[in-house]
Amino acid sequence: MLLKLAWRNIFRNKRRSLITISSIVFAVVFAVFMRSLQFGAYGNMLKNIVGSYMGYIQVHQQGFWAEKTLDNSFSNSDIDHLLELDEVSYLSQRIEGFALASKDDNSKPVAILGLDALQEKDNIHLDDKLVEGNYIGGNSNGILVAKGLKKIMSLNLGDSLVFLGQGYQGSIASGSYPINGFIDLKTPELNKRTVVMNLVDAQDFFGMSVMITTSVVGINGDDWQAAQKAVIQAVDTSQLEILSWEEMLPEIVQLIIVDKAGGTFVLLILYSIITFSLFGTVLMLTEERSFEYGVLTAIGMAKSKVVYVAILETILMAITGVLIGLVVVFPILIYFNVHPINLSGQMQEVVEKFGFEALIPTSLDPSIALTHASIIFIIVLIVNIYTIVRIKNLEPVKAMRR
Repeated sequence: MLLKLAWRNIFRNKRRSLITISSIVFAVVFAVFMRSLQFGAYGNMLKNIVGSYMGYIQVHQQGFWAEKTLDNSFSNSDIDHLLELDEVSYLSQRIEGFALASKDDNSKPVAILGLDALQEKDNIHLDDKLVEGNYIGGNSNGILVAKGLKKIMSLNLGDSLVFLGQGYQGSIASGSYPINGFIDLKTPELNKRTVVMNLVDAQDFFGMSVMITTSVVGINGDDWQAAQKAVIQAVDTSQLEILSWEEMLPEIVQLIIVDKAGGTFVLLILYSIITFSLFGTVLMLTEERSFEYGVLTAIGMAKSKVVYVAILETILMAITGVLIGLVVVFPILIYFNVHPINLSGQMQEVVEKFGFEALIPTSLDPSIALTHASIIFIIVLIVNIYTIVRIKNLEPVKAMRR
């Protein structure tokens, strides 16, 4: 009975209902879209740098991360037993070194990344990053050059790069390698300075035999913290260091923390505006309906039932507004997830200086929408406390004289 009366009042007072529902819809759409953009940017950042290249966990010789020299290397046999752990899905063994790359009169210091090219097809889908040429196979002595370096040094397929550098334990590293293809590593800084070669070729070039500098630990699932703890317990930490992406990239963690704080501050301002806006609407409409409340009380309806009807109206309008807001915002989130916002100009330069793609996709994490829809729903209920207090203190005769 009370529910039917609440619905009847909502449809009878269309202007009031539309104003309230429209305010709720706007709040849901704006809050969810803004937060989804923010978390989408974080996800894209981690996907570019962590998920597709660095991994969530890396194993090095003690001191390598602080001083990245080839002398701080270890044998891959030292960690082969990690594959027996349930938390570990694969080990990607690499050599990270530096050399001077030359072609004709062009020279540039580059980072040489030696890896198992066939294995990385499955691990980081390196072959999908190929934009031109052919992928290097297991027996190929060719190299893959990042597309930014191609532009800087004016390189073409079939050209050869001559490398000169320092190898393991002070040996001289030199060699000439043909360019098989060009790749897009998705991170501007990596694209400007990276050359990829097969692990065997890199070991031969640097004179390292079976030694490696880095092993990326692939994890089963998303719980990299548990995987890191399991790896630490399984190795000799006096010889090896096991670092998570947060320890290797503290500046990114700080950037995310600061950005989240900024986003939270903006949301607080938004929620404050929404709260006062909804309160103003409730205040105005409650006063407009004081005559109606007075009549209902005068004809014998208990004030408690009038309050219940008012609360039901609020709940029904809040649910309607939240649902409409979610229906409106989800297609928008899906569109900007498939077609990310592409930054340009100075914003693009600033973002790329941090080593990220200048793209901002939206996040499709449903918890974002549910969290902020719930917050707005609670705000609506809170501001309607005024209506409850007003009805409780209502004097029917005075209300009907207005």
